[in-house]
Amino acid sequence: MITELEKKELKSIFQGHYTEDVLKVLNNKSILNRNGEPHNAQYIRMVFQGVRQNSDIEAAIWQVAINKKQELELQKLQKQKVLTKNS
Repeated sequence: MITELEKKELKSIFQGHYTEDVLKVLNNKSILNRNGEPHNAQYIRMVFQGVRQNSDIEAAIWQVAINKKQELELQKLQKQKVLTKNS
């Protein structure tokens, strides 16, 4: 289960958008709900908010967080590289 503290940190990493990316991770891993269908965005948000528990969705959320954090770090490095060359 994602704690309140983790949820705050994840929100800052995601900057509000995460469900589509989580759906992509789940689809790439062929993770389906108990009816054999893809999970929906509403259920993913419920897991994120702690209303529901699902270890597969939580793992996908953490995977998206890792990917997003790496993207943000790369952007920061690129920004620093550009700014230091111009000064």
